[in-house]
Amino acid sequence: MCALPHTAPLMLALLASTPAIAQPASDEWDTAGERHLELTADNTGQASEMRISPNQASTLMFNMPLQHGGVLVEEKESFRSVMVDEVAGVVTLIPSDSVPRERPLSVAVRFADDALPRSAIFRLVVHPSRAERQVRVYRRPRSGESYQQEARQEHERAEQCVAELERTRAEQKRPDGLTGLLDAGLVKRGRGVHARDISELTQRPGETLQVFSAFSYRAERRVAVAVHVQNTGPQSWAVEWAELVDPKGSRPRVLRVWPFEPIAPGKTLQLVVEAEATEEQARGTFILKLWEANGPRTITLRGVAFP
Repeated sequence: MCALPHTAPLMLALLASTPAIAQPASDEWDTAGERHLELTADNTGQASEMRISPNQASTLMFNMPLQHGGVLVEEKESFRSVMVDEVAGVVTLIPSDSVPRERPLSVAVRFADDALPRSAIFRLVVHPSRAERQVRVYRRPRSGESYQQEARQEHERAEQCVAELERTRAEQKRPDGLTGLLDAGLVKRGRGVHARDISELTQRPGETLQVFSAFSYRAERRVAVAVHVQNTGPQSWAVEWAELVDPKGSRPRVLRVWPFEPIAPGKTLQLVVEAEATEEQARGTFILKLWEANGPRTITLRGVAFP
């Protein structure tokens, strides 16, 4: 009795599982030609079907090499011939008359590299005479590192969304208007909101968001900049985030940029940037930098000062 290859436990586990079937059998299959399948990291775990018939050859052709000993055929004794060329990525099956017809058999294939998807499973559906002669499988590999990086990024986005949702819920419980300012502690002890006209801001030549008026505000532990901008470019502009920087490099913590909506070409919008800062921290002049959502463009405004 020959020994199982070192990949046998994993391959047996793959065959024992019951993954979702990616492509169900259909009488409309073109058994005279060849069919094309695509494997990606996103459809890992789905099984693709292939139609076989007794005493007829059916071939799986991959665009990448297979792992040595990485092909496992369920009930191999039911096949007259199983020919595997790992280097060329070719598996040819010729079922015998005794191949079971009451249930599909499985073929598990593992690829030679460590990219994703690492393996593929095929369900062999028996038909009396209409076997698929060739199925060409194109695998789009993706490194595990890039897959993990995307997962981390999605996790970070989810955490940001949860934090934003919690903040929004907390704010919705507070009253609006002046009562809301008092409740938040932004107006107290006879001190209100101070305002200043800073419309003389300067910005870099060629920037598509042009400021035509601006005002700064200061309340208890808070500052805000409201800029009225016009999109003079041919594309929409949506501001995702902002940063205030003083000459010493200090950056007050930005709490929000509002509203988060695209500015269509030729349209105007008031953008508000709110940050945490005491009266002492708000002294001097600042640079306000705005980042585009999902894009490389930025807007830099110089001369921001608070009352």
